[in-house]
Parts: sequence; C-alpha cells; structure tokens
Amino acid sequence: MSDLILRMADGTHIAVPASLDSITTYVILEQERWFEKETAFLAGFLKPGMTAIDIGANLGVYSLPMARLVSPGDVFAYEPASEPRGLLARSKELNKAANLQLVPVALSDRAREGTLVLGASSELNTLDGTGPGERVAISSLDAEQEARGWRTIDFMKIDAEGEEERILAGASHFFANHAPLAMFEVKAGAKINENLPAAFRALGFGIYRLLDGAPVLVPVAPGEALDPYELNLFAARPERAAALARDGFLVESVPAWAPDDDARTRAAIFLKAQPFAPIFAALPDGGDVKDPTYRDTLAAYATWRTDGLALPARFAALNFASDTLTALCQKQASLSRLSTLARITWEASRRGIAVNALRLMADMLQRGNGQIMEPFWPANPRFDTVSPGANIVEWFVIGALERLELTSTFSSRFGGSGVDLGWLAKQPHVSAEIARRWVLQHARAGQTIEVPPRLRTPGPDHVNVEVWRRGTLPNATSGR
Repeated sequence: MSDLILRMADGTHIAVPASLDSITTYVILEQERWFEKETAFLAGFLKPGMTAIDIGANLGVYSLPMARLVSPGDVFAYEPASEPRGLLARSKELNKAANLQLVPVALSDRAREGTLVLGASSELNTLDGTGPGERVAISSLDAEQEARGWRTIDFMKIDAEGEEERILAGASHFFANHAPLAMFEVKAGAKINENLPAAFRALGFGIYRLLDGAPVLVPVAPGEALDPYELNLFAARPERAAALARDGFLVESVPAWAPDDDARTRAAIFLKAQPFAPIFAALPDGGDVKDPTYRDTLAAYATWRTDGLALPARFAALNFASDTLTALCQKQASLSRLSTLARITWEASRRGIAVNALRLMADMLQRGNGQIMEPFWPANPRFDTVSPGANIVEWFVIGALERLELTSTFSSRFGGSGVDLGWLAKQPHVSAEIARRWVLQHARAGQTIEVPPRLRTPGPDHVNVEVWRRGTLPNATSGR
C-alpha cells in the first residue's frame, strides 16, 4: 500500500504515507491526534463561518479539522509539495470538506519561483537549504490578498520551516486589513526563533502562549524565557485579545494573588470530593494537610480549578501554586508533593519542571525509598477517574510512569522516556497508547513484532483497530 487512511479521535479521516518514517503517520497511529496541544484549543476557538489560513498545511492535521469546525466558512491550505498535497486532496474528499481550498504554492516575502528542499519526512520540507527538491511557485500574503480579496481572516497558522519572518515581511498590506489570531512556530528542533515574536510585536500584536491544562492563552513578556517544550506561540492585536478574553480564551494581564482561609477551606473540600480521595483516610492525620506551604499550594490549585472565579485570578493562582510548590520540592521533596508538582506544572505549561518531577518520582519508586504520607493530586490527569482498587501503590506507580512516558517527549518517534514500555503495556489501568508506542518503536526499528490482543480490540481510546488487525503496518504482524 502506498498510503494509509487513518482516523483521528475527533472523527477526522486523514490519508498518510504507509511508512513509519513519516512523522504524521507515526504520530497519528500512536496518539490518534497530532501531538501539539494547540489542536485542542482550536476545537473550542474556531466557529462556523470563520475564515482560516493554514501556511504549511502538509498532510492536514490542522487544515482538515479546521475545515469541519468553520464550515460553511473557508480554510485556505497552502502546501507547495506535491506528495503531501496529493494526500491532503484525498483526505479532503474523504471528509467531504468542500470548504477546504488547497493552494499549491509556498508563501514568502514576494512572488517568484523557487526550490522546495525535501526533508526526510514531509513535515521538514523547506525553502531554505540545499539538497533534492522540487520547483514550486512562491507567493506572498499581500499578493494572495490582492488575488483573493479576503474580507475577514479570523485565524492563521504559520509553520513554514524557517520562512516565517519573510512571510511577515510580505504581509504589510494583509495585516493592514486583517487582525487574525495568529499561531506561529517559535521552535524547530533545538532552535528558538527569537526574532519572530518581535516581528509580530512590531505589527501591533501581543504575544501569548497556550496552557496545557486548559484552552487559555496567557501573556508572554518580551525576553521571557520559554519552557523547553514550547513549540508554538500566538499573536493577537488588542481588539482580538479583548474579544478572546471576553469569551474566556485569553488572560490579558495577571493580577496579584495570595491564598486566604476561604481558598484553603475550598481546597480541602475539593480534594476530598475526588473519586480517589478515600485512599487518604489511611494517611497520618486522616488526610489533613499540616504543612502550611503545601496547604497553600493546594488552595491555589483548587482556585485555578474553580470555574466560577474570574479567569485572570484563577491563572494567577495557578502561577502561585507552580512557583510555591517548585520551591518547596527543591527543599523537601516527597512522592506526594512531586506528584502534585508534576500535575500543576504541566497544567501551567511548565512542562520541563513536570518532567523533572516525574523523573524524580520514578527514581524514588525504583529505589523504594519513598512513602505516601500526604494527600496529593495524581500526576496523571486521566487517573482522577481511574479507581485505585485494592492496590493503591500499583495505581500510583502506573499512573506516574504512564505520565512520564507521555510527557517527556512529544512522541516516541523522537526518543524514549526510559520507561520499559513492554512491561508497562501489560499493567492494569494503562492506556492503549502505551501499547501502541511499544509496537511502533519496535516496528520502526525494523524488528518484527506481534500486535498484542489489546490493539486488535476496539475501544474508546483505540479507533484505528482495523489497521492494527490487518497487519498492514511495516514489521507488525497481526497474530492470531
């Protein structure tokens, strides 16, 4: 087979190369969605009738869902490379996305012809470089505006492998007419494009980052250090930012916040109401939190989780919780506190801290020198509703190790967490994605591996079961 038809968790069908060397193929098989957090934000932000532009559409992990979300509005997908564009055209037909306009050009600062250098996977194609490629037409946003007469652009995504600044340079007329919410790649590999946020600011845009734990954009100050896992940022002019703030999607400014007795009481009630809370009854002090700093952290986190409060105050509380518990764990770390730290810092998009906390937990668990002595939040959000059963330690360990695997890298395609996936995939409570990661890692390495029974059985977190059953994946046999 030259390609595969896969289904994403949101119901979108996507045609991808039948090769595990394709990043998109691997990731959709692994996660049943694209690995970037921004796709979930767009599912809430985009509305019917909007118009969106996808610059660097590739196989359509953004364009295809966006077309469904904005219908009967339009999505203009710019993809110069013929191979991914052909697959995207097939996906357009599969999803009956008549409002998806495929534009076979690259965007830069001016109209011309050029060579698109082909990467090892189509996600890495670039106009900047040397090597095998194909000749492509190049345009600019200003030229496209003149040709298409766009009246309103609500959203644009720019992921052009190093061409982003030149795209902005060729968009002065475009931005004089439009003030879209713009999402742009700020980090490719280990390289951060520090000039791009400044270029947007020069056009009158504020810069924001997306939280992992909620569909909320929060401000990024000039010169602010980004989390090492931050790949994309957003840009919005004041009028767009104000509208997003009114709709609960954006924090314009962060107020001062400190816990009070009401917040502490609310936190105790909130934590004890969780399905996993009965396990705390056997702890010292019956599950009451005695350490005042840890208690304030829990109060701040509960404030963040309280929907009825103003969003800026909630985010300020989340920052307080992250800062306070990070400092506490540097002095007095424990399994309970590290679990809560991993949870809070992930929700705050301080993913680097969360991964460090999870690694410390894994090390303590492996050495057997940690005890659960205080209440905690599970490091793994999915485990909020997974019953611990009789074996609480097993539940705690499996949740933490699964979270380490899912958080330490964007995909097992890019590296490993150090967790033994073969062992973890066989444990109770674990997600189907862990089993998929185990098979895909071995299959891509050229090792023949039998698809385990779990992946031959459909489930709510396993929607491509027929692909796994048929044994069509390279090096993966269907078994009996």
